[in-house]
Amino acid sequence: MKRTGWLISKYLWQAVLPYFLFSWVLVSVILFVQQASRFSDIFFNANIPKNLIWQLTLALVPNVIAFTCPMAVLIGVIIGLSRIQGDSELIAMRAAGIGNMQITVPIVFFGILLSLLTFSINLYGVPFAAKIVRKVALQTALYKLESPIEPGVFNTEINGYTIYVKDGDIEKGTWKNIFIYYEDIKGKKLRLITSSEGRIDVVGETSELVLENATVNTISDENGETKLITDNIRQVRQAIKTQRSELIEQISKTEETPEELGLTELASFVRSKTGKEKTEAQILWQRRIILSVTPLIFAILGVSLVLRFNRGGRGFGIVLALSSLIIHYLLTLFGEQLARTGQISVLTAGLIPVTTSFLFITWFFISKRIFSNNYRFKINKRYKTFFTSVITKTSRRSFYINPTTRILDFDIILNLIKYFLLTYVFLTSVYIIFTAFELWKFAGEINNGFALLAKYLFYLLPFIYIQLAPSALMVAVLTTFVIKSRQNEIVTWIAAGQSTYRLLLPCFGLMIFIGFFNWQFQEKILPAANQTQDELRAQIRNRGVLLKKQAKYWVADDKRIYSFEFEEGSNDANQNVKNLAIYEFSDDRTKLKSIYKASAAVWAKDKVTLSSEAEESSWLNGKLNVRKVPNFVINQNVDLLVTSNNKKPSHLNVEETKNLAENSDSDAERRMYQVAMEKKYTNAFLPFVITLFTAPFALSLSRKGRVVTVGYSVGIWLLFIGINSTFEQFGLNDFISPSFAVWSPVIFFTILGIYLLTKVKT
Repeated sequence: MKRTGWLISKYLWQAVLPYFLFSWVLVSVILFVQQASRFSDIFFNANIPKNLIWQLTLALVPNVIAFTCPMAVLIGVIIGLSRIQGDSELIAMRAAGIGNMQITVPIVFFGILLSLLTFSINLYGVPFAAKIVRKVALQTALYKLESPIEPGVFNTEINGYTIYVKDGDIEKGTWKNIFIYYEDIKGKKLRLITSSEGRIDVVGETSELVLENATVNTISDENGETKLITDNIRQVRQAIKTQRSELIEQISKTEETPEELGLTELASFVRSKTGKEKTEAQILWQRRIILSVTPLIFAILGVSLVLRFNRGGRGFGIVLALSSLIIHYLLTLFGEQLARTGQISVLTAGLIPVTTSFLFITWFFISKRIFSNNYRFKINKRYKTFFTSVITKTSRRSFYINPTTRILDFDIILNLIKYFLLTYVFLTSVYIIFTAFELWKFAGEINNGFALLAKYLFYLLPFIYIQLAPSALMVAVLTTFVIKSRQNEIVTWIAAGQSTYRLLLPCFGLMIFIGFFNWQFQEKILPAANQTQDELRAQIRNRGVLLKKQAKYWVADDKRIYSFEFEEGSNDANQNVKNLAIYEFSDDRTKLKSIYKASAAVWAKDKVTLSSEAEESSWLNGKLNVRKVPNFVINQNVDLLVTSNNKKPSHLNVEETKNLAENSDSDAERRMYQVAMEKKYTNAFLPFVITLFTAPFALSLSRKGRVVTVGYSVGIWLLFIGINSTFEQFGLNDFISPSFAVWSPVIFFTILGIYLLTKVKT
């Protein structure tokens, strides 16, 4: 009897474990990418030491896997047990005298082991990782301050100065053809400095701006009279404030944030604080404890759900898992919000999701089956009638040349869409839950915070779709063909004299259509949605305060530098700007020739038209000449609408990204836009490519090695993501060209997929 119990336990673990591991890896990778996107300025910065990038990469892992482990337990238990229930294996176990308790105990033991693992991660891994993330962020800021100037980019981070460098050597930290703007509003002085060479010297905690062969033009307004003083100086040294000392102090200070404290230290922290700070620390402490026992709760909840249903498959299991997850985490967020507002205690808030889960578990175990046989028969009869009518109508249409295959083609497409939508909805829910947990502590402290967070999540959906669609399609292809292989439909197909390649034809057709849809979605919907969601996220993290947009913008062309502010009233062809100043240089870009100023101007694609009150300031031999230039037109080649309004690649379509890549003076910025542009092109091909290297494993006819072959498929998918990210880094850091960096992994895995297809038994 003991041997029988061990065999049953082992069999149940084998049924649950593959789905648990698959779900854990899939969800963890997706959430890791989401977390990594928050630190894109570090990951994609060529000046940051690689050891800091590796530290940050490893530091993001503990928090992600601690959060995804409970989810994976629920998914694995429900889908694994639903699969063996769908094959009537649970009925066979009960017929052999094995009761629900004997089925539940192995799953509970599985949940206990994973709860201990999660507790260890929350106890040691999460606090340690939080310390690393904070130190890496501060050290990264320090590295940027040591060489803050990048050729081709206007730098406004040094207090009081705007610095533009035309050329330079980033590795040596030297610059050429420098323009510096400094305005002293109180002293009514404007200082314009041009120099042929320059650098920043860092000694200890001080930073010094060093310019060689500089020309300093000081324009002052005294008693209503404008004066100009021009000095040619061999070397200029100017002490500048770069917040370096503050950063060094933050790195060296010992005080830690609550996220960096272990459970014991966090409890002591709670006792020493009052008000909102104490409440947030209590919520954090309790969240770690509850998150640690959630794998056990979800394991029991999963087995109770499955045992209360007569039959069910993987699709039904996904629906159950998704519903349970959403309810559990919504109750968690609801309880935390009540605790923050002081309506209930923090302890009561934590008990809300736990108590609710155990109430449902108890009800599932002691109640009758949720659906009676008669009710289920009626549902099945209705669905059967509906699908029979659909297939009958479809069979009358000549969708395909061969009438014997069109029903199967329709069935394959229908299953692919069904599992794609199921997977996408599930992954999107996980993504949104994780994001909501991350931002709720900010949104919960402001008026109308829930509405603001809901609006942000709505505008986040397009970004989530583009990010998750390839992974959801991979799962959909695997699920569809593995189930058909398991039900011997593929064997029957081949026995009827048909090729497996013909079986993939509707799949490839659907992927081409989805690729086209993704391209249109990316070009027409995604840029505006990304811009809005970035603004909303910044507003939430700023406790509801609208961040002021940059007041003054700077752009440059071959001989001029422009500063201006935007004004309402733009259209597709023209942009109204105000407080425009144009600084025109000599041919060698070392001397300032003239300055044009206008309170208003119209910026078109190839010219700037100044208002009627515009004036030109020029000087010769130290004498300043000012004259009116009404409706003056300056020809230029800077596309202002693209250059100034949209800087982030995620806010641009392909054409705008291409324009920025061609017009940017910064090498690093140009590479960034080129990589982003090539990635946008590949999004149309990703569904087809992923199908190529996924389908061969899904079509495996071997029942014995099906789990192994699916594991190989997931492994290749992870390898594809890893190589893709690595090559992007190479492209951004100028080791290889951007086009080669983006397209070579896609082409390689396309060839690999074709090769694997040739090895499939037909």
